[in-house]
Amino acid sequence: MTFPFLSAPSTIIEPYFQEHFADESLKREVQRATVLSAIFLVVTLLQVIFLPVLHRMHLINFPDRPLLSIALYFVGMSLYELGVRQFLKTQLQTHMSVPTIFKFGNATFEITSITLIMYVVSRHLSEPLLITHSPLVYIYMFFIILSTLRLNFWLSIYTGFVAGLEFILLCWFIGGPAPMMLTDFTVIIGSPFLYVIKGGLLALGGVAAGYVSRQIRSSITDTIRATETEQKAVALFGQQVSPEIARAVLEQQGNYKSRHMQVAVMFLDIRDFTRYASRHTAEEVMDYQNTFFGIIIRIVEQYHGVVYQFLGDGCMITFGAPVETENPAEMAVQAGFAILDAIEQANAEKLMVPTTLGIGIHVGDAVVGNIGTETRQQYSVTGSVVILAARIEQLNKECHTQFLVSREVFDSLSDPPETARLLGPTFVKGVDEEIELYAFS
Repeated sequence: MTFPFLSAPSTIIEPYFQEHFADESLKREVQRATVLSAIFLVVTLLQVIFLPVLHRMHLINFPDRPLLSIALYFVGMSLYELGVRQFLKTQLQTHMSVPTIFKFGNATFEITSITLIMYVVSRHLSEPLLITHSPLVYIYMFFIILSTLRLNFWLSIYTGFVAGLEFILLCWFIGGPAPMMLTDFTVIIGSPFLYVIKGGLLALGGVAAGYVSRQIRSSITDTIRATETEQKAVALFGQQVSPEIARAVLEQQGNYKSRHMQVAVMFLDIRDFTRYASRHTAEEVMDYQNTFFGIIIRIVEQYHGVVYQFLGDGCMITFGAPVETENPAEMAVQAGFAILDAIEQANAEKLMVPTTLGIGIHVGDAVVGNIGTETRQQYSVTGSVVILAARIEQLNKECHTQFLVSREVFDSLSDPPETARLLGPTFVKGVDEEIELYAFS
């Protein structure tokens, strides 16, 4: 006897932490590229808007050619960062990580681009070293600061080191011979020692950025690990109870307080299960139960129900607890019909031995919550609604029916089935007053 529900290949899932940390890292990279692109675009707009005004007011006197070079650099870098952003978004959508060599290459290109544009502009100045005191130098810091979003300690240090080294080399390359007469101006402009100090500060800025990057990375790692632990707890706990109950209990840190809720309770019984179990091996019985309950669980989850207890030859199912449902009775009835259809189809396709069921549903107020001691607790749904639902299911044998519901359930339906049949007042064991039942077919 084979059970296709059990033979389906399991899906290989990438470890939770690796997948989510890679996505978080890519999100930060996308943010970084977005910010850099916006910065270069804003600077370009400011240059276009304010430079003509400053020229007319004679507040700045700078050749047009280097200004054009600077504007083209800003536009080019804005487009470059947009391209990087698009590439990273594509990688994020496909959950593909970016090679480390790409990140280092990107950092090298960004830093070197500043050095090159500073060199180009310096060739138009009577004192080339003046370019090292221009606002262009501060672009180094943008790249160093935003390197923290790469979540890579060594990449931030590398960015600062390359910036400092290239700045020192640029000053050495464009600097002329030391002036014969030293003044405060020539000391500030031409002293190699000061440029070494500036380059060293850029490198130290990379170290500081690396430290911040490591702290951000650590915080993100802790968050993902905590979420991963919670997911594992829900998965493992949810194998013993339903995932909904597991989440509810974990959210309350195990102290799930009792409360009253409107709940629909379904009891489901496998007919002649005892006879089947006595004539087959334990392995065959277990395979049959796994196949049967696999069908039940799949359908119940579709209708927001919870398989509360496996009873060997059946189960108890709740709708409306622990997660509230607008009309739990209607959900229960719809799930009941879906279960009967699925079992009938499984029988026709010979997915398991021929099976017939008995279903009973009642709706009413129930007390839900944990019962037990501090060392041993169990989530429970208690109240007369549970007892009545169990009794109603048992009446299927006496009434020669398969699907019975109480009047309370029938009255809750927005579109009762046309085949519903009123059985009239019926005596239920343990209940003083007779109740009205409906048979569905």
